[in-house]
Amino acid sequence: MNVTLRQLRAFTGVYRTRSITRAARELGITQSAASLLIRQLELQLGVRLFDRSTRSVQPTPAADEAYHSAERMLADALGLSRRMRDLAQARAGRVAFLASAGAASALLPAVLAKFRAAHPDIEIDMRDVTADDLVPRMISTDAEFAIGSVEGEFSEMRIEALTRGRLSAIGRRTADFASRRSLTWDELAEWPTIAMRRETRIRMQIDQALSAQGKHLAPTYEVTLINTALAMTAQGLGLAILPATMLPTDQFPTLVAKPLVRPAITRPVSLLQRRGRSLSPAAQAFVATARAVFAARTVPASG
Repeated sequence: MNVTLRQLRAFTGVYRTRSITRAARELGITQSAASLLIRQLELQLGVRLFDRSTRSVQPTPAADEAYHSAERMLADALGLSRRMRDLAQARAGRVAFLASAGAASALLPAVLAKFRAAHPDIEIDMRDVTADDLVPRMISTDAEFAIGSVEGEFSEMRIEALTRGRLSAIGRRTADFASRRSLTWDELAEWPTIAMRRETRIRMQIDQALSAQGKHLAPTYEVTLINTALAMTAQGLGLAILPATMLPTDQFPTLVAKPLVRPAITRPVSLLQRRGRSLSPAAQAFVATARAVFAARTVPASG
């Protein structure tokens, strides 16, 4: 038995108005089309729904039984239609994604604020992890995408660079440091420094680039988390060696980034998606917002 929504609309319209003519007018169809829909429904259900005469249309007891169920079915269908339309237009839904700790702290607050203003009813589930955990967590969780720094290629992932950050020396805005346009890695060796630990990807990238030029990094301190390095720098313990994009200036207004040169090293912040998997409309809207914010963002090379 395949009862259609058009049949249910015709039935509830006739039941409510007690007139095939008025029901047909409400539905925007002809009287004969409304009569045909009622007859089809009666045949499918195997019961008479209306007693018809030349002057009136009266519901049968079977129609009284069926009316409220039909109304609920129509309401459910309408609710489903509205829900799907809201999802398609990114007015509802949920965005679950991963973000590297640095991107979550320095870059994504602006994206989140802009997205929330445009899509207040979408639920956001952001999970901040270390950069090294982005790919493993993408593979093992229900996150639709990830934003952070990765190197190399992964057969199961599609990677798109959203922005790039120059490896910089980040220090307090003192007269001596703030007046510099840049620092060479040799000059950096004259300062106390705070670097990421050797097992992190960012440190491996630094060590590899310096080794190719016969240089070696010997930091004063090594840490695991970017915010730890920035907090230590804010206390005057040394210069943090990080991409300029990882400095949230609103959180650390006393710090400034100066690009490191000879060699200059850049590190991307990328979007990771599973190959062969489509993003939900809500996720598509979030990614579009991230692209727009990152494209408009300019990280000053000097203070």
